[in-house]
Amino acid sequence: MRLPPIWACRKRTDPAQLQAIEAGAAFRATAERHGSVEITEIRRQREVWQRDATRQLATGRTGEALATYVDAGMVTESATRESAREALIERWDRARIADPGAAQMILTHTRAECEELNGLARDRLKFHGHLATDITVKTTHGERLFAAEDRIMFLRNERELGVKNGTLGTIEQLDHARMAVRFDDGRSIAFDHKNYTDLTHGYAATIHKSQGVTVDRTHVLATPGLDRHGAYVAMSRHRDGGELHYGRDDFADRAKLERALSRDRPKDMALDYDGATRFGDPRHAGARAAGRTRS
Repeated sequence: MRLPPIWACRKRTDPAQLQAIEAGAAFRATAERHGSVEITEIRRQREVWQRDATRQLATGRTGEALATYVDAGMVTESATRESAREALIERWDRARIADPGAAQMILTHTRAECEELNGLARDRLKFHGHLATDITVKTTHGERLFAAEDRIMFLRNERELGVKNGTLGTIEQLDHARMAVRFDDGRSIAFDHKNYTDLTHGYAATIHKSQGVTVDRTHVLATPGLDRHGAYVAMSRHRDGGELHYGRDDFADRAKLERALSRDRPKDMALDYDGATRFGDPRHAGARAAGRTRS
């Protein structure tokens, strides 16, 4: 008698991090029903107290983690979001000057905020005499000014160039047709930027884009869209230090900041509901009101 083949599926992920943009929470549902192996050792952060704070963020104890960073002087409150941006850029610039070889990343929730922060970072570099000659480059998001020494982010996978969505580098040479970039891993490429246009500045990135990234220092601007999942990702990308900034026009006090960053907004699966309930069944509408029934 011939037995059917046995298939094994191995997947590594973290359901406490950012939730799927589209439907479903397949990994969480699979782990709940069939079990999983959990990795509990944290290696990214060098300081023990920061590893402990990352563990607190991962397990929903956001308030405890936030208090730890407050005690360490790494949470900065400003009167407004605008002044919080300015304070963040000031701290970013000081860290850049103190340790030019350290990898830094500014993180926030929306692309619009990234545009603002990228612009402020470039203004600060120009003040110090960097980014001397801007050249206009047409990108998928409109025209952008780039210069030699600019940080740059690639936004689309392209095998021929050896880049992925989120790849970071520094522009070494630039003219109206071509761009030479040195990646953070040491590789270099040169390409026609009229053929590859999925580019943006690489000083600030959305928290979604930063998943999987490791840098020496992060500077996070908290805005109302953040929740527990975003806070966990944003405050765990660093090796040496992660700083959090916010404005009182977004969060009137630290208690409101803590409540926002503690919100748990997991995605649901159809399997989360009673087996008798099916999509298309008129009784389905009442299933949510009655609460989810785990299998």
